[in-house]
Amino acid sequence: MAKVYDVVVALLTLADIIVIVVMYPLLPPIAAETLVVYIFDTLVVAVMALGFYTRMRKSQQEKNSSRMFILSNWYEIIAMIPIVVFAAARSFTTHDDIIVVGIMFRVLGVLYVLRLFRFIRDNLRIFGGNITLQVFINFFLALTITTFLFYAAEHSDRNSQIKTMGDALWWTIQTMSTATYGPMPATYAGRIVGSVTMIIGVGITGVFISTLASGLTKLRTRQKLSSNH
Repeated sequence: MAKVYDVVVALLTLADIIVIVVMYPLLPPIAAETLVVYIFDTLVVAVMALGFYTRMRKSQQEKNSSRMFILSNWYEIIAMIPIVVFAAARSFTTHDDIIVVGIMFRVLGVLYVLRLFRFIRDNLRIFGGNITLQVFINFFLALTITTFLFYAAEHSDRNSQIKTMGDALWWTIQTMSTATYGPMPATYAGRIVGSVTMIIGVGITGVFISTLASGLTKLRTRQKLSSNH
């Protein structure tokens, strides 16, 4: 029964992500269709929250503390923030694109879907397990936050090439991945955010590579030991 519930939650989460990412940006801020999206998203979040609470209670029955459960699955709480919260925040700020932050947070729900597949879970264990997952989540959240901060610092400057959250996201991905670097920030605040983004990108990339290398080394060691026996 628990597996059936997990599958239902995963399908609802996937449907919600598709609606939020693909359909919602095309809808006007005030419309019946937008209201339907808000209601559907809130219902899915409620189902996700119920599943989260159920798993936490089960963890307590297995003599694991709820604090440890929350620390291991804290990213799910961020993924469960209803999109209507960001829509409301947009009404009280000058940053109309703040809704993009909510959409990016909702994408974290994909992890809920992926963990249902045994093949992915097994390979995740090989490549560092929970550490790899936490590194990826931290990278994603850092990407989201620095994108918004960079956009907030740059978009209103007439000399800046960053005019939308999409521009800021593309710049941050380039910078954080250390693949290349976008246009020079036009403001001092933008340069500060850019500097922090570079440092975070280099640090997370280094940790991610070392974690993968450690996982592969352990895998080869186990294979050698099993072949010798």
